[in-house]
Amino acid sequence: MRYYKSHGVAFLIPILIIVGIFYGMLVWDVVAAFTSWHGLQPTWKFVGFNNFSRLFELNRFWINIRNNLLWLVFFIVPTALGGFILAYLLSNLGKAENVFWKFFLFPMALSFVVTGTLWAWMYDPSSGVINTILREIGINTANLGWIADPKIAIYCMILSAFWQYLGFSLVLYLGAIKGLPLEMIESAKVDGASRFKILFQIIFPNVAHATLICTTMLAITTLKVFDLVWIMTRGGPGVSTEVLPYLMYRLTFESRDIGMGAATSIVMLVFSAIIVIPYSMWMLGKWVRE
Repeated sequence: MRYYKSHGVAFLIPILIIVGIFYGMLVWDVVAAFTSWHGLQPTWKFVGFNNFSRLFELNRFWINIRNNLLWLVFFIVPTALGGFILAYLLSNLGKAENVFWKFFLFPMALSFVVTGTLWAWMYDPSSGVINTILREIGINTANLGWIADPKIAIYCMILSAFWQYLGFSLVLYLGAIKGLPLEMIESAKVDGASRFKILFQIIFPNVAHATLICTTMLAITTLKVFDLVWIMTRGGPGVSTEVLPYLMYRLTFESRDIGMGAATSIVMLVFSAIIVIPYSMWMLGKWVRE
């Protein structure tokens, strides 16, 4: 069968259309960020950087920034590190490994909506599983509000996301570890290296590619988290668990302030680029050098 270049171009057309629509929406978003438009008005009014200045004056905006940073630190580090350690332990279990990694991977099959519903029920102060068990063993749960407590609510949500994504990290690291040459690890054992040194001084530097993929994907997940916030707390108590995607939703669809919502999305884009791109370039450079 003869191959014609025109056939390849024909297959590319739908993709080009989709990409064009995406970038068209991005351009529209940037334009809307500099206008005053409430969705129902027939005309727009150019307001310059007024939407951004109003956004930066909101105290809740800075709470959102803090919450996004908390997600980045307390979700990515434990999930990646926990997956790496589990992968190392499972890689030494032989045939039992297949049972355990599937067990940890199962939560990944659930959506954030299901995860949020499940954990919100578990955290319920009056009838949730956690407080019910604690009361049964004689522990006073009067002050244990979990997601109803503004001081710890966000950490409770991060724990639920950790439970869901630990299997993702585990599978990435397990594949990377099993791809390492056994001679390297065996020679380290012969030289008297402890398990800790083997794990963190030999294995970990040699799975940098898995670390790059894992942490980058987890960072992207945290920067766009919305479903979990919506299902579990609606950003509450108060705005203690609100994050930038949820703030954008509330400004755009509840307050109908399209300009402010668009400005929030631009800030999210810049914030994500500042976090993800330099880190990815640094990790990629480190991986290539090694």
